Amino acid sequence: MRYFTVLLLFFLLATAGCTPRYVDVRGEKFEMISEREEKELVEHARLSMKTISKKLPPQDMKIIDSQAPEVRFIYSGDRYGRAIVRWQFPRYEAGVDYEGQLMTEYMTSTVFTREKLPEVVDFRRRTPRRSALPGKKGR
Repeated sequence: MRYFTVLLLFFLLATAGCTPRYVDVRGEKFEMISEREEKELVEHARLSMKTISKKLPPQDMKIIDSQAPEVRFIYSGDRYGRAIVRWQFPRYEAGVDYEGQLMTEYMTSTVFTREKLPEVVDFRRRTPRRSALPGKKGR
């Protein structure tokens, strides 16, 4: 009996990380990649960032190696869709964009760096203009 209990315990521990995770997208239930695969995806992104390391400052490459990135998934099928792994810096963002059947050879990847856009100017708070027509007063 004790032997059976130990085997059952090992089986449960081995399959604990293999239970599929699901996400609900507009009423449809899609299978997500596992947590282990998500970690592998981040490591793949780090290695991919090293291909453009000459374009990035060395201190930013250290941040990429040491800090956790922002990871966003957009699922459109079982383990299918888009994954964006990116790191934010003061002037730009850098990362890898994955598309297709995630964690397979059919997944495509694109390494990117983008400058951050300037903040949006709030035009509602501008000073009123004076009228150019003679005799008309501006607001």
